[in-house]
Amino acid sequence: MGDVIRSILLGIASFFYNPVFYLLVLGLFLFSIQRVKRERLSFHIKAYGMFNTVFASVAPSLIMGAFGSALLLLSGTALPAGVIVLLSCAYLLIMLTTQLRFLSPAIAGGAAMIVAYWLPNIRTPYPLVNGWIDDIRGVDFFSFGIFLVTGLLIECLLVYGWGARQTSPRLIDSRRGSKVGAHEASALWIVPLFFLVPSAGPVGSIGLWPFVSGSGHSFGFALFPLGVGIAQLITHTLPKRAVRTTGHWLLVNFFVTGLFVGLSYLFHLPLLAVIGGALALIGRLALIGYHHYLREKRPFYFIRPTKGIRVVGVIPNSLGDRMGIRLGEEILRVNDQDVVGEYDFYEALQQRAAYCKLEVIDRFGEPRFAKGPIHQDDGHRIGLLFLEAEEWLDNRKTKA
Repeated sequence: MGDVIRSILLGIASFFYNPVFYLLVLGLFLFSIQRVKRERLSFHIKAYGMFNTVFASVAPSLIMGAFGSALLLLSGTALPAGVIVLLSCAYLLIMLTTQLRFLSPAIAGGAAMIVAYWLPNIRTPYPLVNGWIDDIRGVDFFSFGIFLVTGLLIECLLVYGWGARQTSPRLIDSRRGSKVGAHEASALWIVPLFFLVPSAGPVGSIGLWPFVSGSGHSFGFALFPLGVGIAQLITHTLPKRAVRTTGHWLLVNFFVTGLFVGLSYLFHLPLLAVIGGALALIGRLALIGYHHYLREKRPFYFIRPTKGIRVVGVIPNSLGDRMGIRLGEEILRVNDQDVVGEYDFYEALQQRAAYCKLEVIDRFGEPRFAKGPIHQDDGHRIGLLFLEAEEWLDNRKTKA
C-alpha cells in the first residue's frame, strides 16, 4: 500500500513539473486581463473582474478532471512517458499561436496521434530522448484513442455546461464601418487528468484490469494538465444559442472519433484509431472555420435600433439584472421619458432617485415594463451596457 501511495504522489508531482501547466495558468491570467481591457474599451466598465474569470474556471476543471480520471482509471488506459511528452509538445506548439480557439484536446491529441503513427525510428545522442521515441513508436493506439475520446467528451461537457456562463460583451465595427454589438464566449479550463503509465510501478495488470495494457505489465500514475479553450465571437444570435450549437458540433466530433477508436479495437487495426484522431483534428478546425463564416456572412444580431437603445450586456447581480432586463432588448423610455442614448438614459434615471421604470421591447418585438427600486449601493449605474441609436451621435454633438 505504501508503494501505491508513493506512486500516486509521484504522479501528482508530474503535474507540477510539466511546463504546460504553468503556461496554461499564465495564459489564463493574460486572457482574463485582455478580456477586462476589451470590455473597458467598449463600455468603460467591466462586466466581470479578472479574478472572477480565473476562479470561475477552477470548479468546472476539477469536476471534469475527476470525471475524466475515473473513466481513464476504470478503463485502465495507460500512456507511456514518451506519449506524455509528445502531448505536451503539441500543447506547447498550440500555445505559441496565442490563439485560445486552437486550445483543444481534439487538435493537440489528434495531431499527436498522427505524429505517433508516422514517427520514424530515429536515434539521437540522448538516451532519454531515444526512450521517448521508443515509447511513442510502441504506444497502444487504442489506449491513446481512449484518452483522446475522453478529452473530447470533457471538452463537449465543458462547453455545454459552462461555455455560455460568462460571455463577454463587446462593440465592434461592422462590415460597413458602423458599431454593432457582439459577445465573445471565451474560457480556459485546466483539467487535471489522472491515468496509468506503463513502468516498473506498484500497480499490476490483473485479469481484465487494466484491459488496455499499454506496453508493460506493471504501472505507475501520471497527472496531465489537459488544456481546453473556447473563443467564439458571436455576432449573429444570442450567446447561449450559439454556444449550444458549438456543443452539438463537439458532440458529433466525440461520437465520430469514438466510433473509429471502437472499430480499431474490434478489428485490431491501429490505423482506424489514428483516422479517428485525424477526424477529430479536422472536425475541430472545421468548427473554427464555421465560426469565421458566421461572423462574415450572417447578419448582425446586436444592431442599433431605430428608436431607443439596445442592451448588449447585463452585469450580474446589478439592478438591471434584478429587473429582468435581457440581452438584445430595446429600452425606449425611462421614467416616462424617451431615450436615444446613454446620456439620456441616466439623465432620465436621475428624475426619480429611488425608483426606475423602463419601457422595454423584448427580442420578440413585444412591449413590456420593468420596474424596480434603486438602492443606495447601486450608484448612478444599473449594470446595463448599451448600443445606442444613430441619433444619439448627433444629439451628443449638439449637447456638447
